[in-house]
Parts: sequence; C-alpha cells; structure tokens
Amino acid sequence: MLKIRYAVCDDDGMICDAVSDRVCAILEKYGLTVFCERFTSPDALCRRFRDGEVPYDLLFLDIDMPGMSGLNLAKIVRQKVGEKIDIVFVSNREDQVFEAFGVHPFGFVRKSNFTRDLTDTLRSYMDLRVKSDSCLAIQTQNNSVTRQLQISDIVYIESYRYHQIIYMADGEEIKIRLTMEELENKLREYNVIRIHKGYLVNLKYVQRIDRSGVVVQFRGGVVLNVSRDKLQDVKVAYLNYLRNTGAVTLMD
Repeated sequence: MLKIRYAVCDDDGMICDAVSDRVCAILEKYGLTVFCERFTSPDALCRRFRDGEVPYDLLFLDIDMPGMSGLNLAKIVRQKVGEKIDIVFVSNREDQVFEAFGVHPFGFVRKSNFTRDLTDTLRSYMDLRVKSDSCLAIQTQNNSVTRQLQISDIVYIESYRYHQIIYMADGEEIKIRLTMEELENKLREYNVIRIHKGYLVNLKYVQRIDRSGVVVQFRGGVVLNVSRDKLQDVKVAYLNYLRNTGAVTLMD
C-alpha cells in the first residue's frame, strides 16, 4: 500500500485540524496509508527542512499567517528542496493567487469552497502523482545499461545530432538512442509534449511561456525555443495542465 506524508500549517488550530482530517479522509478512500504533521507556526514547519531533507510529499499552507506568510514559507521550501515536494495553498486570500504561482503550487484551495476545491485537487494529485508516476525504460547510449527513469523527474529532452539528451530534475544528463518521435509517442500521455523538432518538455517544470520561448525550471531557468506553428498548441496544453492540477481554479 502506498504511503503519503503530508503537513498542514495554519495559525488557527481548529482550521489546521479540520484540513488535516479532511485530507486524511479523502486519501484513505483511495487506499493510501497517510502520515500527517500539523503546525500552527510557520517557523516550526520551516525547521523540519534541514540539510535538503524532504520530510513530506505534500504541504497544505495557509497564506495569511503572522510572522511568516505561507508564500514566504513556500519560497524557502523551494530554495531548500526544489520541486521535490508539492504545495497546496488553503486560503481565503484569493487576491494572492497569481503571486502564489511563483512557487509553482500544485493547487489553490479556497476556504470559501473548501470541500469541492480540496476534493478536486486531491483527485488531480492522485491522477498525476500517484497513479501516473510511471517509468520510462531506456538503454544508455552504448546499450550497455538498462535503466528505469521516473517520468515525473524528466524536465526536458533535447535532440542533439545522432542522439537525444534527457535532462533530469537532479541535474543528471542521460544520452540515449531513441528517436524524438519514439519518445514523443511514449511520453505524450504523461504531459511531456513536443514544442519544437528539437525539444520535448515536461509541463510539470514549465515556469512560463512568453515571446522568448518556454522557460523551464532547470539550473536557474532554461529558455527553450518553441516552433511558431506549435506555439498556440503549447499554450493550450499548458493551460489545460494547470487546470487539471487545480492551479488555476480561481480562473474558471
């Protein structure tokens, strides 16, 4: 049975308990074993992230808290462990949803619509993180080693001469012989899309799409070119991805 570790931080103890209990009830319905820690102090939760340790799979953070806001706490968590943890904001501060996008939250749950938003967000989490956390079987360039790569850890893939380079979230670069067409077919259903004849990108790591291209979170931010004929399709795919993860709930 899969185990999910999560933490809830809200300066109101009653709300903290209510969020924790509801998250637990929903995840257990999916057959998961859950482990939860509850915090009414952002500083106390921040101290759990020591030496790059990733103590949780999910964080549920209020935004408006005394001393340290949930947004500032999320920024610190991102600095310490990067994208290794998913963050969900649970807040009445709907006016800060766009600022919240800066830390790449998995979702935004409105306290005013708590039950529905939380249920939708956790359903998306199950679909995108638990059920679909699949692997890509590859052979290294000289075909001497077979490996299983977590698709969720693939940031982007670049075509380079007679091979392709897979860039992983931990900074590893892997050269393989599979063609871009083969990789595109294998990865399409996992939100890895073709943005250019030379690039496949995992939408999970896209920071923004602008005139310069697609900016992905990799070594401080890498800009990848988008084919002119693919730009609109890429924007639509990214927007749909955000909707499916609950990140743009307030825009619906």
